[in-house]
Amino acid sequence: MSEPVSKISAAEISRLAGVTRATVSNWRRRHEDFPDPVDGSETRPLFDLHAVRKWLVEHNVEAAESPTAQLRTLVRSRATPQAITEVMTAMRRSGDTWSAPGVADGKLAAEVVAAVGAAVAVDGARAVLDILSERALDEATATGVYITPTGVASAMAALARSSTTPTVRSVLDPACGSGSLLLAAAQQGADELYGQDSLPVQVQRTRLLIEAETSVRPTVLAGDSLTADAHPGLLVDAVLCNPPYGQRDWGSGELAFDTRWDHGLPPRGEPELAWVQHALAHLRPGGVAVLLLPPAVATRTSGRKIRSNLVRTGALRAVIGLVPGIAQPWHVGLQIWILRRPEPGAAVPDSLLFVDATGAAVHSDGERLDREAVVEMWRTFEGANPDSAAESGTSAVVRLVDLLDDDIDLTPARYVRSALDSTAVSQQVALSLGNLNAATAELGRVVDAMPGCMESDGQTRRFVTVADLANHGQLQWFRAAPPRSETGTGDVWRVLTAPDVAKGDLASGDIGSAPDEPVEVRSGDVLMPAVRSARGGGRIARVATSADAGVLLGAHVHLLRVDTRRLDPWFLAGFLTGAENISATRTSTVRFDPSRLRVPVFTLDEQCRYGAVFRQLFLLRTAARRADEAAEQAVELITTGLTAGALTPASGSER
Repeated sequence: MSEPVSKISAAEISRLAGVTRATVSNWRRRHEDFPDPVDGSETRPLFDLHAVRKWLVEHNVEAAESPTAQLRTLVRSRATPQAITEVMTAMRRSGDTWSAPGVADGKLAAEVVAAVGAAVAVDGARAVLDILSERALDEATATGVYITPTGVASAMAALARSSTTPTVRSVLDPACGSGSLLLAAAQQGADELYGQDSLPVQVQRTRLLIEAETSVRPTVLAGDSLTADAHPGLLVDAVLCNPPYGQRDWGSGELAFDTRWDHGLPPRGEPELAWVQHALAHLRPGGVAVLLLPPAVATRTSGRKIRSNLVRTGALRAVIGLVPGIAQPWHVGLQIWILRRPEPGAAVPDSLLFVDATGAAVHSDGERLDREAVVEMWRTFEGANPDSAAESGTSAVVRLVDLLDDDIDLTPARYVRSALDSTAVSQQVALSLGNLNAATAELGRVVDAMPGCMESDGQTRRFVTVADLANHGQLQWFRAAPPRSETGTGDVWRVLTAPDVAKGDLASGDIGSAPDEPVEVRSGDVLMPAVRSARGGGRIARVATSADAGVLLGAHVHLLRVDTRRLDPWFLAGFLTGAENISATRTSTVRFDPSRLRVPVFTLDEQCRYGAVFRQLFLLRTAARRADEAAEQAVELITTGLTAGALTPASGSER
């Protein structure tokens, strides 16, 4: 019997072969024997996986052999979406062992479970469940559903703690999707987790993620929360939710007399306000709901009545504007709404907190607003002196009576900008201009210190690969191992991340559980991010300094430890990022093999001359980046001050 046709997209071919999408497109154009599409559309063709794998073998293209890649290939080549859904439904974890009892195709289940175990050990449960869910959702038609990024989920879970919910034990996510929010709640102490999602695959995805990462056993059920609430009567300490974006058919007609609409019947075009009231209905008195919403919810005319009632009753406690790019959809600056179910007999609060994390405002130390600062502002607002949460340019505490106008516009920037303190803004501008002066002065010093260069004699160079250098003992190549999954000892290890390497910054990451074989950075090590980091699509490498010594090597960073008696580190770093080697590594965005990279054969003295130039070029790049960032911040601050009325152009002698 012939094998069933398993379909694979061009993007999946690129992951399978470890190349870019552009390479796959070139193969299709240049090779007449490349398999023709068997399904799909002109813009998203689908190919026969078996034919593609045969073609790759015939053309000596090695498929990626990582456990995760093997799992992806297995589920694409052997299983239908329905079969993967059945396996996910049956999957259970006991310690480090996975099983899937009772699946009709026992052989397939055993293969998938074995592959899952191997992949989880390398890349973690989230990445593995993403692969299974991707396949299981191949035939789903859901749109506007986005994964909540880990950082955003963690911040939302932290915001759920307040004066009335200092300890959050029970949490509901009525649109749980991939499970990010419930996992974040569990990691911050919640031990009663409830979820619901309209897609059965997402239900299993959430359950498996939480069971893999925590000791909590969640209650996650299938169904549309608005039209078929699977948790009727459930009251929890907190509701966390990132509801579907742009939902149109949410059941507005059939739910006209629903008892959840305490603040008004949501119009058909206001599904988010239906989710807001659904969340409030599941809170115990004093419980807190934190929702991630599109900014239009704060301004749409059709939602004015409900917004007014949320403000008037004190149910809405804070609106936080986020910068675009922090969560999908990436082009939209989303908002976090914090709501509380009023306690019986409690006085209605007289103010509401607005935080604008989208603008140019900075703290007195010159640092931009971050998630920790937002959480701290919320805690301050919930304290004995709410007005102290106001900070010029970043947050404002507004009286409810000042919000109840004809528009009920709840856009944070509107209130934060109008509350700008002229003195504070002037001080911030002076600080930013000082930072700009320092950054440009540093750039000038770096330019002045650039070593001279002259025309070469045109002699032919002989090259060796990194693999050759390693074989001859001139360097060692290291990659970071994943941290242990078990709970750490309470110690925190500093980690040098790929962005740290690219920007020339010190270690910014940390982990609470070190790998079994940690790679400790030493001064003189050559560091190279696996992810392309230059604006032109190239890669950046640098040499570790004494300030980097002792930290752990982070994920997606290659470390080359050289024998300095025979090899100059900056010489190696410079040539690794040269045009020829960049071209050699364009076959993949993240995964590439440094052993194929080449460097010329020079004496140590010649290497040192080149190394001095390469070191200064790296300093030039980092100094220029800092000057650019300082200039951008100064321009944003001054523009904000002028347009908000906190600053006015100087005239005459004042100028």
